[in-house]
Amino acid sequence: MIGSPNKTNDYFYSLFKTARAREMAKEINDYLTKDSPFNDEVEDYHDKFKNGVRTDCIGYVSSQCKYKFATMTMARKVCFVLHLGAKLHKNNAVAMQNEIDKMLKRNYKDTDHTKLTPGEVYVRLEWIDNLDQIKPFINEAYYLRLKK
Repeated sequence: MIGSPNKTNDYFYSLFKTARAREMAKEINDYLTKDSPFNDEVEDYHDKFKNGVRTDCIGYVSSQCKYKFATMTMARKVCFVLHLGAKLHKNNAVAMQNEIDKMLKRNYKDTDHTKLTPGEVYVRLEWIDNLDQIKPFINEAYYLRLKK
């Protein structure tokens, strides 16, 4: 089966390599769905567009937009992805990736030897000490995704 309604959030959290990364995944989900300034607009991408059937990720979408702005995915050796959009925000994504890599003192590209998707930013949750480090980037991704 390609997708499954049985792939719960806990299933995806469990895929992260360290206990801290798994906890960070839960914290991000809680932030997006309960505590963020836009929490009342955040929807599960798969519930909204795929009848609840998940494939390789937990996808987050705004009720104001049809495109994901964030994903916790098993792809790319399990990571958190911010989707800014390749057409409008490719350069913003490159700058954001560089800023995150500099802040974390690690280079994401060193861990992923496949071509990165334009307009996306990648974060290894095992490198994050606390959610406050990436909240500004999550918020920016959300608002940039709403721009047309």
